[in-house]
Amino acid sequence: MSFKSAAQFAAMTSAFAALPDAEKAAQIKKTNAVFLFTVTSGGSAKEWLLDLKKSGTVQEVPEGGKPSVKPDINIICDDATFVDLIDGKINGQSAFMSGKIKIKGNMMLAMKLDNVIKVAKATPKPKAAAPAPAPAAALAEVPGFESSKVFAQLKAGIESLSPADQEKQVKNTKNVFQFDVKNASGTSQTWILDLKSGPTPKILTSGGPKPDITIAIADADFVNLALGKLNAQQAYMGGKLKVKGNLMAAMKLENVLKAARPAAKL
Repeated sequence: MSFKSAAQFAAMTSAFAALPDAEKAAQIKKTNAVFLFTVTSGGSAKEWLLDLKKSGTVQEVPEGGKPSVKPDINIICDDATFVDLIDGKINGQSAFMSGKIKIKGNMMLAMKLDNVIKVAKATPKPKAAAPAPAPAAALAEVPGFESSKVFAQLKAGIESLSPADQEKQVKNTKNVFQFDVKNASGTSQTWILDLKSGPTPKILTSGGPKPDITIAIADADFVNLALGKLNAQQAYMGGKLKVKGNLMAAMKLENVLKAARPAAKL
């Protein structure tokens, strides 16, 4: 037999569980009673125990079993009446006077029932589930640039480092690099290597923080730089690499590429 009251008791359980300790203690002190609810439906009965004397909890009494704590008052009603009671369609006193509720035990405690229900009705709304974190976006390949594949491999290499190593790399570098790469047909593409704004490195093709250094380089030369066939100082001295901004940051570039190179298998 299905009981609509079961959902109401589940909500009541959540409401009392969500009460701050101080508020729950105050409610227990104020009520100081154990309520046993016997709810009937279609010839069947279920029981729930509300302990507002010690634990401040709601428990369903196992079928054929006995309450875990001796109740001070036993409230007996049918399923529909209990639902109306919780929904505020009737109050405890009028339900008792009309015969919809029967009481055994300490009659004076019935006067506290409406306040108990008021507290139970303040059920906290369930928190919306936090959105799942977006999967790490693959770095989009830019047609016509061999450097595009290198940046994708570089990103994979950085991400394969341990979080501690990534954080160390950011801490040791503390710069944002902008690469303006020009391919053989004269088209330019920008990549940004952010080793400053967060705990882990990022490689972007748009947006990102303001660069500390902008490096202009040909597509083929950047590939050789990443592969270790060309070092940054030689490229700069030979005019293959032009720098704007913090020249000292350029000295750190080779270490960044070197750290990522083994993991990236460039």
